[in-house]
Order: sequence, then C-alpha cells, then structure tokens
Amino acid sequence: MFNFLKGVVGGSGTGLKDLPYNVGDPYPSAWGSWIHHRGTSKDDGSQVSIFALSGNNAQDGHLAAGRNGVKRLRTVRHPNILSFLHSTEVETHDGSTSKVTIYIVTEPVMPLSDKIKELGLKATQRYALFSSYEH
Repeated sequence: MFNFLKGVVGGSGTGLKDLPYNVGDPYPSAWGSWIHHRGTSKDDGSQVSIFALSGNNAQDGHLAAGRNGVKRLRTVRHPNILSFLHSTEVETHDGSTSKVTIYIVTEPVMPLSDKIKELGLKATQRYALFSSYEH
C-alpha cells in the first residue's frame, strides 16, 4: 500500500538526491506542520519554494493529508493557487527509526510577514494594503 501511495505522490526522482532542485534555508515562520524552504533549480538556478512535511510513521495522518494535498495540487490549475512544479516522497533510515518526508516544489513565494518587513511598510501602509484586498 505504501509503495502505491509513493507512486501517486512521488515525482520523477527516486529520492532527495534525484530532486532536480536544491533545498535551501528554511524561512523562520512555519505554516502548520510544513516547513517552507528557499530553493533553486539545479538546471538553471532559478528560485523556487520547497515545502517539506515529515513524519516518523508512513501511515501518519499528517502525511496522509500531505499526500492528498499533493494529488490536488497536481490537478488544480487556478490563478490564485501556487504553480506546482514537482513533488517527491523520501524515506530515510537512521538505525532503528525511519522518517518519511514529502517535498512539494512550487513557484517562488515568501511568507507575508517577511515580505512586509522587506518592503519596510509602516502600520498605516500595511492597513491600506490589506484593506484594499477586502473589496
């Protein structure tokens, strides 16, 4: 059963070393159980975002939800959803324990809080920015 799910979720590679992207530093903020990393393409060095979800049990509910999300991202094409580029699932063994990690690669994005800091927006500017999206 696990091999079937890996086939559904897995990308074109067989492991992290075969992922055609370099996993970079993580952003300090997290979204749920996912860790958001900066990344680059091994082919042309273009920027990407890499999201990783890990668990110690292949049947973990978080991993099952992550696999479901990967299936949905592969089929959904909508302007308000990140562009899906690649995914893979990697199982690593360290002695008697194993760890399963799902990687999703998307177009480059950054957490909103980091973007606000980067832009150096003052409180009134942030309010104007967010209130313009309410309409």
